[in-house]
Amino acid sequence: MADTDKVADEKGAVEVPSTTTDNRLHRKLETRHLQMIALGGTIGTGLFLSSGATIGTAGPLVGFVHIKPSTVSALGEMATQVPVSGAFGELSTRFLDPAVGFTLGWNYYLQWLLTVPSELTALGEIPLYWTPDSQPWIFTLVALILLLGLNFLGVKMYGEVEYWLSFVKVVAIVIFIIIGFAVVCGANHDLGAIGFSNWSSANVEGAPIVSLVATFSVFTNAFYSYGGAELIGVTAGEAKNPKVSVPRAIRGTFWRIVLFYLISLLLIGMIIPMTDPDLSDGTVLTSPFTRVLQYVGIGAAADLMNAVILVAIFSAANGAIYASSRTLQSLAANKMAPAFLMRTTARGVPWVSMIITSFVGAIALIGAYAGNTVVFNFFINLLSVSTLVCWVTILFTHLNFRWAWRAQGRRDEDLVYRAPFFPYFDFVGIFIGLFVLAFFIYNAATTEFDVVYDAAYYVGLPLFIIPGIGYKAYEWSKTGKLQFGVSKASVEFDSSNNGGVYEADDTAELEFEDNPSLWKKILRVIA
Repeated sequence: MADTDKVADEKGAVEVPSTTTDNRLHRKLETRHLQMIALGGTIGTGLFLSSGATIGTAGPLVGFVHIKPSTVSALGEMATQVPVSGAFGELSTRFLDPAVGFTLGWNYYLQWLLTVPSELTALGEIPLYWTPDSQPWIFTLVALILLLGLNFLGVKMYGEVEYWLSFVKVVAIVIFIIIGFAVVCGANHDLGAIGFSNWSSANVEGAPIVSLVATFSVFTNAFYSYGGAELIGVTAGEAKNPKVSVPRAIRGTFWRIVLFYLISLLLIGMIIPMTDPDLSDGTVLTSPFTRVLQYVGIGAAADLMNAVILVAIFSAANGAIYASSRTLQSLAANKMAPAFLMRTTARGVPWVSMIITSFVGAIALIGAYAGNTVVFNFFINLLSVSTLVCWVTILFTHLNFRWAWRAQGRRDEDLVYRAPFFPYFDFVGIFIGLFVLAFFIYNAATTEFDVVYDAAYYVGLPLFIIPGIGYKAYEWSKTGKLQFGVSKASVEFDSSNNGGVYEADDTAELEFEDNPSLWKKILRVIA
């Protein structure tokens, strides 16, 4: 079926005819969509609700220890050079080992598959703040129907919805940061000028950081809550002119993490003592964001934050349905899942993968509403381990990607986008990830066994390793050979045709804007 796309660049739009097949995704995401999608993964319910408990348990400095920037920049470099959808499994298959790509792809799919019922459950509960006598499943069902309807309208609609949802979150964070600085400087007459008084152990016991054990104890929740910033890698296969738009989104993501995430945690830690009992509550009424707004006399602070959190959860659910369906289709394109999962609608929506994902998510959701919360919480903890292992694997893949690039006589300067501080950023991220994983296992082995919280750590690693072993066994049974790793000399860097499911972008002429104005640079960081 013939179609015509406008390939976006910074100076205009050029009509480029492209031929699509029934199983082909469409490149409809514009630069502004990708920038906001990347931002949406940085600002979510974890920041709005879980950040208080994190600070209360481990201290205000804990938020500054994170491997997200290194993971996002590494993924950005690879996804820019090889812009494919469901990038996790595809990139590891190509640059590390097909067995790693197989297990990484399926683990990443399971992460988003389990995120769907989790976010849908929250979408049913948040409106109860205003209508406490209502049934939560009604809101959940309405949200699911709306989300499926929006996603079936095509990737451009997904990008447009995410753009405006993320815009609301950006505005909320900017307002919070302004108010937070005002409170720190003495806008609240009862508190006075706070400064860093709550970081002093003389004023607040345990500040500014409790202990190494306490710090790592909160990472389980953190890896689940703050997963999603790497979503930009999944969208690369449906981006217009990805070699321009993806690097710009990645660069912006790094600074947004600093601007929105870290500054927000800094202000919360300065304003609210870590010993405040309400920090660990995790509800809208006691959210640190709500508290700070109340300090300057905003009476409707809880209502405003509840609305923002509802937007954040809807955005997370929207991203979960999108990412899971694209990851499943990518696995099928690499012959790691049944071929029928590649089927798309005329709008380029992988409808089979989306329906299967939504159906499984709905079944899990019914189980949660039926009271089987023990099983559901077990899977949530399993997700945390899986997320951590996936992030570390991305960094290993990036190391091999760059080494293979150099082995072929290519120059780092020729990369469309270069991740900063290579290879040190990767090594630091891998060290933090493996150290935290070791703590997870150590803590589970040395404390009283809890089937919900501890069993997930024993299952998480085998869940990642066993599928890879199974893939190798299948490969050996078919070929009689057992090969580990990929040949750096023959790695393919110049093709993004993964199974033939993408519209071509090679006909688009790359155009970068030279010397953008200062205001444009600032705007790109914010939006």
